[in-house]
Order: sequence, then C-alpha cells, then structure tokens
Amino acid sequence: MYAEINSAVQAAKVLYDVVKANKDLTNFNELSAAVSEVYTKVMNATAVALASQEKQTLLTDRIRELEKKIMEFENWKSEIQKYKLYTFPIGTHAFILKPEMQEIEPLHYLCEACANNHQISRMQPTGFHYEEAFFLRCHKCKLLIPIKSMSPVLEAGLKSSMSL
Repeated sequence: MYAEINSAVQAAKVLYDVVKANKDLTNFNELSAAVSEVYTKVMNATAVALASQEKQTLLTDRIRELEKKIMEFENWKSEIQKYKLYTFPIGTHAFILKPEMQEIEPLHYLCEACANNHQISRMQPTGFHYEEAFFLRCHKCKLLIPIKSMSPVLEAGLKSSMSL
C-alpha cells in the first residue's frame, strides 16, 4: 500500500509538474506573442522615423535653396537700383547707370532683356551704323538695338574701336 500511495504521490507530482510546465508554456507563448508585437511596433516606429528624417532632409535642402534664391534676388535688387530705364530717341530701351553711380563706375548701358532675367550684361557699341543709327550689342543674348545718338563716352569708344 505504501508503494501505491508513493506511486500516487509520484503521479500527482508528475501531473503537477506537467500542469506547471503547461502553465509556463502558456506564459511563454503569451510572452513570445507580446515580444513579437513589441518588435513589430518598434520596426514600424523606425520606418516612420526614417521617413520623417528623409522628409526633414528634403525640407532642409529646399529651405537652403529658397534662402539662396532670396539672397540672389536681394543682391539683384540692390544691383539694378544703380540703373534706370533709358529710352533712346529712336524708341529702343536699355538700362543706363544713374548719374550718382557714374562717380564709381563709367557710364554704360545694360541689356533690358537680360536685366529682366536678372542678369547683368553691359551693351557694347558694334562699330556698325546704318543711316545715322548706331547699334549696341548684348554679348549674352546677342540682342542688337539701334540707337539714334550715342552718349559722348560711348561715341568716343565707338570711334576708338573703329580705328583699331
């Protein structure tokens, strides 16, 4: 009888160990599922963080580009304020250096088409004249504009270039 009781106790102990192991196994499965869920959420958060970082980099680059354009525009604005639009007697236009700026730089004309594109292009006399009209040429856009009379500075420059 002692052996049978011992056997029953041993069976109960094994049953207890199996139940305990099963309970631990259930907890392990739950823990494993929870860890897997946390891992999935961490991966999703990492993907969102990387996408956000990429977007921030693109926005930073765009801001830098816009700041550069603003600086170029402000520089252009200060440069073009040195000039005023001039209409030659024949009706053509160019920008001419304002009189107060002529103490710093020699008198010259800027191409109106290039100036409208925010480019500085000094127009030069061509040495070519037709029916008392002289021409100025823009070397950037190749615009050729007729002028009826020239300023003394440009006329002197034209004569000296023709004698070469």
